[in-house]
Amino acid sequence: MPQGRLGPRVIIAGTSSGVGKTTVTTAILSALHHAGLRVSPAKVGPDFIDPTYHELACGLRGRTLDTFLLGTEAIVPALFDLSRSAEITVIEGVMGLFDGTLMKRDGTGDNLGIDPKLTGGSTAEVAALTRTPVILILDATATSSSLAAVVEGFCNFSAQVKIAGVVINNYGKASHLELIKSSLKHLDIEIIGAIPRGSVPPWRSRHLGLIPAIEDPDGLRESIAFLEDRIGPLLDVSKIIEIAKSAPAMLVDYHTGEAISSPRTTIAVAGGPAFSFMYPENVRAFEAAGAQLAFFDPLKDASLPPGSKGLYVGGGFPEVFADKLSLNQPLIQEVKKAISDGLPTWAECGGLMWLSKRVDSAQMVGAISTHVTMGKHLTLGYARVSAICDNCLTKKDEVIYGHEFHYSQSFPAGTDLEYSTREGTKKEGFATPSLFASYLHIHLGSQQHLAERFVSKCS
Repeated sequence: MPQGRLGPRVIIAGTSSGVGKTTVTTAILSALHHAGLRVSPAKVGPDFIDPTYHELACGLRGRTLDTFLLGTEAIVPALFDLSRSAEITVIEGVMGLFDGTLMKRDGTGDNLGIDPKLTGGSTAEVAALTRTPVILILDATATSSSLAAVVEGFCNFSAQVKIAGVVINNYGKASHLELIKSSLKHLDIEIIGAIPRGSVPPWRSRHLGLIPAIEDPDGLRESIAFLEDRIGPLLDVSKIIEIAKSAPAMLVDYHTGEAISSPRTTIAVAGGPAFSFMYPENVRAFEAAGAQLAFFDPLKDASLPPGSKGLYVGGGFPEVFADKLSLNQPLIQEVKKAISDGLPTWAECGGLMWLSKRVDSAQMVGAISTHVTMGKHLTLGYARVSAICDNCLTKKDEVIYGHEFHYSQSFPAGTDLEYSTREGTKKEGFATPSLFASYLHIHLGSQQHLAERFVSKCS
C-alpha cells in the first residue's frame, strides 16, 4: 500500500456555534488563495453547505471529516487524500471545539489512543487524530477578561489538542479590545486577528442554515470578495501559515481509489438548486463502482437523462422550490412510471420528499405512498440504520451509518428501516428490492460497498 505524508494544516474552531467560524474560515481561504497558495479546505461534521462557500473562496470543493460517518480510522487517510496536491489545508470545525455526540460508530477508534475526554464527532477529536493545531475563535460580545478564563480552560482540557492561536471576533471599542488582549497575555498565546463588531453583514440563511452557494453563486462571490477586503487585513496570514507548518508530519497509508475507465451503467442524479446536497466522495464512490453519472435538474429538465438505469436523488430544499417542481409534469410522470416499473432508486431526505405524493399542498412525483408536511420540530443527529428486507442499497439487517437534519415529516413515515439514535429507536423509511428512500444522509467514504451494490442493481 502506498504511503504519503500529511503537510501543513490548521483547524479553525470556535468556543461554540455562531462565533464566526465560517466567516473567518472563508476569509482565510480566500486570502491564502489570492496569495498564490494551493489551498485545500475541509469541514468537520456532516455539513453540505459550508464546503460550497469554501469552494467559492479557494476554487476547490472541501471534503467531510466526520468520525461517525467515516469511522475514526478513515479520518487521516481522508485528510491526506484531499490535501496531497495542496500547500496548506484549512479545516473548519463544527459547533464548539469539544462539542460532539455520544453516538459511536461500532468497532472504530478503540486502538487509536484518543483522549477519552474528547467527545466523538467533535472538532477536538479530529484535531487529536490528525495532530492538527487549532486557531480558536472567541466571540467578545458582552464579555472581556472572562475570555482569558475560557481560553485557559480550552488550552488545558486535553494535551492532545493544541490551541496555537486565537481570533477575537465582535469586539466593541478599542478599549474593549485592549482589555481582552491584556487578559490573554499571561497565556502566551498568539492573537491571530481581531474583528470589530459589525464588520461583516450576516450571511443569507434559512431554516437549515446558510443558503447553498448554487442558489446565488455570483452574489456569494461578491460577499467573499467583500469579506477578504474587510476581514483579510485584520488577520495575520503569515502567522496562520506558520501555525499550519508547525503541524507534525504524519505518514499515511492510502488507497488510490481511481474511477473505472469504462462505466458499466448510467445513473441519473438529481441536481440543481433544489437538490444540491451530495458529498463529493459519493460521486467518486459511484464512479469507482463503475457508474457514469448523468446529472439533471428537476426544476428544468423535462425527462431523465437518456439511458438511465438507476436514479439517485439526494437532499436539498425541495420545499423551497415545491411549486416550481410541481409544474414539471413531464418529468414527474416519467419518474413515477420508471420507479413503478422497477428503476433502482435511492432517495434521501429531499429526495424522499420529491418522490412523495406532495409537500404540503404542492404535488410531487407520487412514487411513494406518503405525503410530507413542513413543521417547526428539528430532527437532527446521527443514526445507525438497518433494513427489514433486502433492497437496492443494503441487505436485510445490515447496519449502515448516516445522519438526519430536517424540519419535515412524512405521513405515513414508513416502517422498513430500523433506526438507533441518541433519542432511542424508531421505524420509518421505505425499502423494496428496487427502492431505498428515507431521511438518512449517507456518506460513502467508508461505505463503498453500498455504492457497489447500488451500481450492480443498476447494471
